[in-house]
Amino acid sequence: MTNFRSHRKLAMSSVAAAALALAGCTNAESEPTASAPLTSSASDSEDRNSDAKAFKASDGAMTAVPTGTAPQSEAPSPDAALAVTDMLVTSHDGFDRVIYELGGTGTPGWRADIVETAVQQGSGHTITVNGQGILQVLIDGSSIPSTIGIEPYSGPNPLEVENPGVVTEVQEAGVFEGTTQTLIGLSKPDVSFHVYSLSDPTRLVVDVAH
Repeated sequence: MTNFRSHRKLAMSSVAAAALALAGCTNAESEPTASAPLTSSASDSEDRNSDAKAFKASDGAMTAVPTGTAPQSEAPSPDAALAVTDMLVTSHDGFDRVIYELGGTGTPGWRADIVETAVQQGSGHTITVNGQGILQVLIDGSSIPSTIGIEPYSGPNPLEVENPGVVTEVQEAGVFEGTTQTLIGLSKPDVSFHVYSLSDPTRLVVDVAH
């Protein structure tokens, strides 16, 4: 913060000097820069909350850098009825992590593969994805949020990544016939990745190697 000093002649009565000193204090309190620490503190608090949320979402996740490029799949549990409630992207040593938080019952299944073009399920419309490559992740065992009493994801869609590593953005493209379609934009066309689920709370995690 910049300090301002006022140079004044001191040839004045003690009463006048006291009055000027009091006026100086009043002026200092009215400086607009006094609000800067409050703004900074609020921003820092938001960052801490965001970091804490990401740390909690990653609880129990793997730490090894993924090495496989082949398509990956897993069947959902028979009772699965899930909906995406949040999406997060975090950066780690050697890989980026995409986390889908899920509400509902059961365990999700998935089908993940690198695709050349993103085509929306049901409509057949082409979806534009920011990046040089696309990792499509289909979350099986999904339901339309309103049918299972779940508040749907309401954040940015696509979720764009600031200062991206390998993951540039994540899109949720809707639910069709029990599957939520999601698309992960990549900064390069071919990547190694690993998909797995976590419980308490239910999450689907996608680790993508740098």
